[in-house]
Amino acid sequence: MGKKICNRTIILLLLIGILPYAYSQRAGQRVGDIKEKGPLFITSLSFSQGLARIPYTMEEGETAERVDKLNKGISNIAINQFLGYQFNPYVALGVGVNFEYWTVKNGFVPIYLDLRINMMRTRIAPHMYVNFGYANRWFFNSKPYKAANGNASDYVIHGAKSGLMGEIGVGMKFNFAYATGLNLTLFAKFQESTYRYYSSEDGSKPAQNIRPIMVNTDRPSMYIFFGLKAGICF
Repeated sequence: MGKKICNRTIILLLLIGILPYAYSQRAGQRVGDIKEKGPLFITSLSFSQGLARIPYTMEEGETAERVDKLNKGISNIAINQFLGYQFNPYVALGVGVNFEYWTVKNGFVPIYLDLRINMMRTRIAPHMYVNFGYANRWFFNSKPYKAANGNASDYVIHGAKSGLMGEIGVGMKFNFAYATGLNLTLFAKFQESTYRYYSSEDGSKPAQNIRPIMVNTDRPSMYIFFGLKAGICF
């Protein structure tokens, strides 16, 4: 089963790389037909996975076992919009906004400055980008949830506050027509926030029936994600 999935994935990646090139050759379009200057808009869909451990400083007396139980890998699904200006075939600068949903029932709306670079002046070319900004927290459900699994006794809230964010990506750009193209990008991002959970000076825990609503401690935390993004340029 795993071998079949792997083979299908390889075939899909080959098709993604070959079809745009074959199309451009058949159309007989020159490199000079690629848009080199003017407004640039990119709409993207991305999926990323957080690290299994969320790094933060342990309190005095906390054990590694409890820290591992509190940490959890988080998936991030986002719609991304870039609005900017392309100054030449290689450099574009603009602003972006994301609408992110984290699978722990909250998310963020980052607004950022975005620099994009095409490394070659060809129809199929490597590209990269880097952005930096600030993300406002939003959520679907503000209640704490079990930290790691169904047997966990700790209730937590991940990404409890707004904070700085940044992202870097490297991938390929496929130009179909004068001003239309497809970006496929691998990226890494960070999100500054806090991790909220229950803590007491004497190590006691609240009664079982109130644990789902009892969180009283915020700890600064850096969330790190790695993922894949696909976008349409026009």
